[in-house]
Amino acid sequence: MEINRRIFLGSMLYVVSASVLPSQLRKALQLTVFESDAVFFNAEQFTLVFDIADIMIPSTDTPGCVDSHTAQVLDELMISWAGPSTQQQFTLFLSKFLQQAKSAFNANYLSLSKEKRQAFIEQIDETAFETDKSDFSVAYKRLKALIFHVHYSSEIANPNFFLVPGGYRGSLTQDELNVIYERKYL
Repeated sequence: MEINRRIFLGSMLYVVSASVLPSQLRKALQLTVFESDAVFFNAEQFTLVFDIADIMIPSTDTPGCVDSHTAQVLDELMISWAGPSTQQQFTLFLSKFLQQAKSAFNANYLSLSKEKRQAFIEQIDETAFETDKSDFSVAYKRLKALIFHVHYSSEIANPNFFLVPGGYRGSLTQDELNVIYERKYL
C-alpha cells in the first residue's frame, strides 16, 4: 500500500495531538531513550526507530528527523496506515536489528557510541542495497524509504509544503465510493 498525502496528513493530526513521550537524553552516547511505550512501538522499539531516523537524517544547518517528528509519525502510521503484515515486518526487523548489533559488537545497540551506531547502520545500508534480498534487507529499505518520505513531506523540511484543506473522514461507505467512481475522481 502506498502512503499518500491524505494518510500522511491524517497521521500528522495524531502527532500534533499526541503528548510528548517521556525520554531521557544519554549525553555520553548522544542517544534519546524513551521510557514509555509509544502508540504502536514499545519503548525500546521506538527508541530504535527514533535513533535510526536521526542517524539517517540528522539535524544540521537544515532540519532533521527529530525536528520533523518522523519517528512519531511512523509510529502513528503503524496504527492508521500499516496492515498486519507491515506491522509484523517492522517489529521483526527491529528485533533482528538488535540481534545483529549484538553479534557485531558483543553489546546492546543502545549502549553503543553514536559513531558505532552510525557505522552499523551504514554497514546495513551498504549490504541492503548491494544484492541482499533477505527479509531483513527488504524491511530495512522499506523503513528507510518511509523515513525519507515522512521527513521530506513535512512542513519543516519541505519549503513547498501545502496543507490540503478539509478534514479526513476515514473509511468510505460503498455508496460514497460508487459516487466517487461515477464522478471519475479515481
